[in-house]
Amino acid sequence: MNKQKVFIHTNNKQLIGAKLAKYAIERSLPEGSEIKVDFINVDNLEVFKDFAGKKYLLSGKERTYDPNDLQSFTLSRFMPPEAMNYEGRSMVIDPDIFAIKDITPLLDTDLGESPVAACRKKDAWDSSVMIMDNTKLKHWKIRDFIEALAKKQTDYAEIISLKFEPKVQELSRNWNDLDHLGPKTKMIHMTNRLTQPWRTGLPIDFTINPMPKIFGLIPREPIHKLLGKYPTHYQPHPIKEVEQWFFTLVSDALKSGAIKREEIEEEIRLGHVRKDFWNKIS
Repeated sequence: MNKQKVFIHTNNKQLIGAKLAKYAIERSLPEGSEIKVDFINVDNLEVFKDFAGKKYLLSGKERTYDPNDLQSFTLSRFMPPEAMNYEGRSMVIDPDIFAIKDITPLLDTDLGESPVAACRKKDAWDSSVMIMDNTKLKHWKIRDFIEALAKKQTDYAEIISLKFEPKVQELSRNWNDLDHLGPKTKMIHMTNRLTQPWRTGLPIDFTINPMPKIFGLIPREPIHKLLGKYPTHYQPHPIKEVEQWFFTLVSDALKSGAIKREEIEEEIRLGHVRKDFWNKIS
């Protein structure tokens, strides 16, 4: 059998989420499963340190790569094939995606002639969950991606939405259910950064996407700030069931020893986890 491995890509700010995502996967695997789960932490990688402060294009607009941004890790989702020496099969997920069901069937997805599988997102692909035939992705090299961005030879939006891949197998959205918890949900993605349950009340530390202009001309942000409607802190998750499910996951992880109380205390001290975290644990 080919080697199979799951990667959760992250940075230090989202490390608690990543550890909980690992626990959620491992607790649902069948006994004796040989599937391994590992992290890719961009804060430990020289290639991302070298990218700090460099300009790149996002949907045609110039941005600067900030290693302190909450989502500084997104490009590392293309690293698993290289990390596995282009052997076997890999899966990658964001650190805010939590398995509810056994992910073995997902990792065993029939890719047909495609080297990669992902969920569809309007007219593009959502690469936050991917299944990869590593043997067919030898053109995925993280330094090449980053160098092309730094030279403005390509656009971040094209990379992240798999525009460069001619064949992509479609996954069921149940494997990447966006802020929704239903009877068919197999993995829940707490994709709205503003309402991640472990960060409620903390100051926002990511770049908020520009709001649509009024009549296509007038910026909304100054008006919202003047009216006190522009968010400066993380907000409570709008669906109580999702928040409750998350903190039940935390409680189970603590009881199992997958996460230590001291780890969470340190994350609270660092400002990565909400200050009232312990009040949410039953």
